[in-house]
Amino acid sequence: MSASNDALIRSERIEIDLTGTCNAKCPLCARNYKHIEVKYNERHLNEITNQLDQFPNAKYVHLVGAFSEPTLYRSIFDLCRYLRKRDITIEICTNGDTHNPEWWAELGTILGPDDSVYFTVCGSTQELHEIYRVNTSLANIRANAKAFRETNPYGIDYIQHILFDYNAEDLENGSMDELLNEFSNINLTQTLYRRETEVYKNPFNLDKMLITPELKRKYDVIINSAKKKWGEKVSGSKDYDIDCRSFHNKSIHIDQHGTVFPCYVWLEESRLEKWDLDYKKIQNFEYECCQICEKNCKRLMDMWELEIL
Repeated sequence: MSASNDALIRSERIEIDLTGTCNAKCPLCARNYKHIEVKYNERHLNEITNQLDQFPNAKYVHLVGAFSEPTLYRSIFDLCRYLRKRDITIEICTNGDTHNPEWWAELGTILGPDDSVYFTVCGSTQELHEIYRVNTSLANIRANAKAFRETNPYGIDYIQHILFDYNAEDLENGSMDELLNEFSNINLTQTLYRRETEVYKNPFNLDKMLITPELKRKYDVIINSAKKKWGEKVSGSKDYDIDCRSFHNKSIHIDQHGTVFPCYVWLEESRLEKWDLDYKKIQNFEYECCQICEKNCKRLMDMWELEIL
C-alpha cells in the first residue's frame, strides 16, 4: 500500500477549513501572522464530499478551521446532512455571531446526539467579551445559541470560555454564572501562548492575552527546546524522535483549497511546504514545522496539560 493510500485509509479524525474567511478579528488568530496570507475560497459541496469519500474510516469531522469561521460556508447544512448519513460525528467550533436565530434553529434540527457545537464567549459583558472576540456581539451569540437549543433536543451545545488575564476576575467572582448556566455544557480553556508579538501583522498587548506569567514561561521552555533540538538535528550533531499527535490520533487537516496537511500546526507554520502523505518522513523528523512534537517537548506539554501550539 502506498503512503498516500495508507494515510487516507487510517484517518479517523478530519478537521476542515471551509472558506478561509471569518467575521471576527481575534488578535491571536493565525490569520494575523505576517507570513500568512489568507484568501477567500469556497469549494463546491460535491468537491468536498468527493474528497471525504476517500476516507472510508472517518469517524469524526471537526468543522473548526485554522483560519475560517465554519458557519460562513454556504452549503454547511448539506455538508452536515452528508456527514450524518455516513454516521460521522460532527464538531462545530464557532464564534456564534453569524446569520440569525432562524438559521441556528435550522442547524439544530440537523445535528444529532453525538454531535457538538462550541460557542466561544470570553466575558459576561460585551465590553469584556470583545477585547479578544473582536467584531462579535455577545447578545447575538446568546440569541443564536438559544435558538439552536430550542430545536435540538440533545443538549449538545457548549459554551467555550477561554480564560485570559483580563477576564479571570469576571469568572472568579461569579459574573459569568448566568451565562454559563444558559448552555448545556461548559468548556473552560486557557489561552494559547503562540510566540513573540513580532510575528503578527498588527501589534497588541500580548501580556493582556495571557492567563499567567507561569503559562508563558512553560510555553517558552517548550518553544526554546524545540528550536534548539531542530538546530542540532539539522547540523547533524544530535538526533531526536518525533511523537506525532496526528499519527497517533489518526487525524489530518484539510484546508479550504482541499490540500491535506497532517495537522493545523503544519498549515499555520509551513503553508508553502506540501505534505506527500508519508508519515515516515515526519517520524524521521525531516520537517522543521514538526519540531514542537519532538518527544520531550510533547512530554512536557502532556505533563503541564498544555494544548499544542
